[in-house]
Amino acid sequence: MTIIAVQCRLSSTRLPGKALKILGGKTVLDWTLAAMKKVRADEYYVATDEASFDELAPVCERNGFKIFKGPLEDVLARYCNLIEETKADVVLRATADNPFLFYEAADSLVEEFEKRSQTEDFDYLTYTGLPHGSGIEMFKAASLLKARALTNLAYDHEHVGPSLYNHPEHFRSLFIPAPQAFNYPNLRTTIDTAADFKRAQSIIKIISGDKVSEKNPVKEPYSTEQILSALESPELYKPILTVPCVKKGKGTGHLRRCLQIAVDTGANVYIPEDSGLEEKDELLEDAKKNGLLDEQIVSRLPEKNEYDLIVTDAFTLDRELALSLSKAAPVLAIDEGSLNADLCDCLLDIIPSYGLERPANISDPTFVTLPQHKRTAKKPESIDEIKSLLVTVGGEDPADLVLPSSIAFASSGKKITAIVQNPEEAELRVTDEDLRKKITFIRPVHNLREQLSQYDVVVTHYGFTAFEALAAGCGVILLGTTALHVNLAVKYGFACLPVSQINSENALSLLKKTASLYPDSPFTKEGAGKKSLGDFVKALAGGKRFACPVCRDEKASVENPIVARTTLHTFRRCKTCGMLYMSWTHASDKNYNSSYFFEDYKKQYGKTYLDDFKNIKKQCVRRTSLVDMLYRSDHKAVTPAVLDIGCAFGPYLDAANDSGWQVFGTDISKEAVDYVQNSLHYPAAVASFPDFDPVSEFGVKNFDAVTMWYVIEHFQDLDSVLRGVSKILKNGGIFAFSTPSASGVSGRFNTQSFFQNSPTDHFTLWEPGRAASILKRYGFKVCKVVSTGHHPERFPNLKGQKSTSLKFALYSTASHFFGLGDTFEVYCKKEKDC
Repeated sequence: MTIIAVQCRLSSTRLPGKALKILGGKTVLDWTLAAMKKVRADEYYVATDEASFDELAPVCERNGFKIFKGPLEDVLARYCNLIEETKADVVLRATADNPFLFYEAADSLVEEFEKRSQTEDFDYLTYTGLPHGSGIEMFKAASLLKARALTNLAYDHEHVGPSLYNHPEHFRSLFIPAPQAFNYPNLRTTIDTAADFKRAQSIIKIISGDKVSEKNPVKEPYSTEQILSALESPELYKPILTVPCVKKGKGTGHLRRCLQIAVDTGANVYIPEDSGLEEKDELLEDAKKNGLLDEQIVSRLPEKNEYDLIVTDAFTLDRELALSLSKAAPVLAIDEGSLNADLCDCLLDIIPSYGLERPANISDPTFVTLPQHKRTAKKPESIDEIKSLLVTVGGEDPADLVLPSSIAFASSGKKITAIVQNPEEAELRVTDEDLRKKITFIRPVHNLREQLSQYDVVVTHYGFTAFEALAAGCGVILLGTTALHVNLAVKYGFACLPVSQINSENALSLLKKTASLYPDSPFTKEGAGKKSLGDFVKALAGGKRFACPVCRDEKASVENPIVARTTLHTFRRCKTCGMLYMSWTHASDKNYNSSYFFEDYKKQYGKTYLDDFKNIKKQCVRRTSLVDMLYRSDHKAVTPAVLDIGCAFGPYLDAANDSGWQVFGTDISKEAVDYVQNSLHYPAAVASFPDFDPVSEFGVKNFDAVTMWYVIEHFQDLDSVLRGVSKILKNGGIFAFSTPSASGVSGRFNTQSFFQNSPTDHFTLWEPGRAASILKRYGFKVCKVVSTGHHPERFPNLKGQKSTSLKFALYSTASHFFGLGDTFEVYCKKEKDC
């Protein structure tokens, strides 16, 4: 007898009572049970604890589920007690916080369990690759009873499944890739936090519209297709967390900016309970008037996968905090000044910086919100035309610069307005009665940027206010609070008064140099201030982060060194295997349909893929000769079989067929496979490698050669791919592939351009010198590397040189001799199983 047992409790700490929260007109538990009711089983149960029993019972009854209560913390015992009471033979386990379960995948798992049970002996079975939240597992009841007797580990008793699969000495567990239709490991469908619940509400709205209510609930659980369409919709709510600097002495601009992002995007704002920023409460109240909700303010650090994006505006990130954040979600750091920027997936520099060795992905000052109110009066041409000055250094003035600066500039006879925390105290500190009359002390001003146009000159430090003042038409003088701030002022043309030189003589001297008060600024140009930082953050929340495609170690990947940053991507080098890979991107997914081979191909090469077929085949004839030579040197003259993965429209299949090989192809493009089958008449399958079965597709278990021509770089999970190649390739068989070279002339001499132009679907960037060590992991020995794609004109010293010149010929020879082609081919033999 097979039973379905849905695990449920109401005592969740992160989102208490989540199983009974109303979603789409009914409870979250209603959703889960309705989905699981579509899966074949003999009986259906909810396994809960005693405290939750009474509240859950009505929901179970109306969905045709029986309810069973057991221990709260010892979930393993709860399931074992259920097994003993029901006399079940097989259990399918799901959890109740997954309203968008792929019930088709669960039903497929039942079928897989039944099929494998006829020929294999195992205890546990699950699919890998399902979205986080759609996971289901099946196990033999007798095996779980045995596991209870063998383990005392708290983790095993809390999570059930580990009592089997973490003990291979006692149990055989099968982890098989989910069918392609359900294989979306980077998606999240669970409800574990308040952010998850908001995303779930968004899914309901996308699929069912706004008319859903408790009187008009969603009737049927959503299909996989519906759920996937919602998760890919641009309207989907993407949980975002902003992490501002709220340390005393670091100003209020960081918190202001994060609060504005939160208002614009619905993001949460992390403010620890021990925040030392005195102005915090006032800023929060202002933000709430603009729509910020109390629930958006959180005081705990995020857990893994809780958010789609974390935005830091931290001034300088502490490494421990940076590590914690980066392990939880992709991190966008704004104007980050610390050495810990290497832990951030994307860097956005808005305020122009100085002396930062690290590049940013994006530098764009137009994200600053500029003042709407601007001066209409012409710029002063002499000191006599300057009447009023504003002195401000942010909300805190930790270095106590406002008072001495105000006194220095008041000595020139100008009217001074000075922003301080305590006006009464500041006024008492001005001992000269005449100067005191010229200075008006006021408290921090809400929305200061809209008040700047009232003043002829603004005296401030390097930051938002300086550029806002320029945009408002004011003159600007910067106070050089540190050596860095002095350097920044000089670099961007500001008049500057270093802290050590604040006196009336120097203040007067600066005011006399009227023209120097109006430097060129990116914020005074047309289009400045027109971009929405909130919209930009929303777009980046749809980005993706990747671990090393070979090592697949997510924890280690965040500390792999960054090699390059571009507008769309960040690239890292794995410290373990040395692979260069795309670690983060916010580019759209590539669609390998007919336009990929026709319109896109023509844009790059001036002709479509089919127009270029004969030329491509010429290259394939050469490749086939190398594969043929390596294979036949160790094998008798038979008709060997080759599988070309990513066969496209079949030029390599055609070349290999001409050389006496039995050819087979796979590609994810249906248009390409149709052409291979119907025009070239070769066996081919629409399949995503390695998730395909060559026996069921072609009646072939193993091949004599496997090839990938400009395909290997497209795989996000290279480990599974190389294991898959090893599995279907005979010992002594040939594995050959071509790929762009990260150590060719472009990669070496035009590095930033090379990475900037790297296609959005190239997840690995291979180097000939590192290929052998990586392939050795999978049982392959490299026999030959061929450098291809030679472009002497890309050498820096050959700009403007004619291709007929002697210098061009020498560089061409050197490119071939030293293997500096922008692409290369690898030919290797399988020496042993992976």
